Amino acid sequence: MGEGAMETLEHAPLYDTEFVLNGRAITVLWGCCTMFLGILEIVVLLQPTWIVGGEGRGTFGLYEVCEELEWGPECHGPPGPLQALPPFETAAGFMVAALLLVLLSFGCIGLRWFCHSGTIFKLCAWLQLTAAFCQALACLLFPRGWDSSLLRPICGFRLDRYQLGGCSIHWGFILAVLATLDAVVLSVLGFILGKRQDALHPNETKTIKKDISLVLA
Repeated sequence: MGEGAMETLEHAPLYDTEFVLNGRAITVLWGCCTMFLGILEIVVLLQPTWIVGGEGRGTFGLYEVCEELEWGPECHGPPGPLQALPPFETAAGFMVAALLLVLLSFGCIGLRWFCHSGTIFKLCAWLQLTAAFCQALACLLFPRGWDSSLLRPICGFRLDRYQLGGCSIHWGFILAVLATLDAVVLSVLGFILGKRQDALHPNETKTIKKDISLVLA
């Protein structure tokens, strides 16, 4: 065996240790970002700050319309708790689905102690990718409700579908779009971490595939 091969074997344990430590650090970062994404989803979902009216006439989101009156802002929405405004019920439904998928992906991280890590990462990645798809649909469907008479006191009579009239996009809608991109990035990172775990534990991966093939047979 040559000197180069001997040197490679000597450095292999050190390489494996650094590889595992870096993987753990990235996993912790990925989990924290997933938790932050869930919190961001809740804030974006409930805050009436998706659209702001011209001259400070008010704001609205998926659940509330807030008008600026002489004595201060007054917010109102449907009578039921956590019931979306009628024009935005479909968009709110997709947002809620995205939130639940993100929270489920965060909860699945704990399954790493009981299941193969690579499989769990890939499962979480698929959940986050589906959440990104749902939230993208919510952002695309949100402007379809702009022609509601409920919003004309804030945006004026020029308000129409995909036309804001006297209103403009506010930070809630921008954060919803950014959260969609964040979910896509986290899902891609989840797939990468899953493949990395498969490379670290190839025997476990083969065993899982063999068990699945036996079950299907």
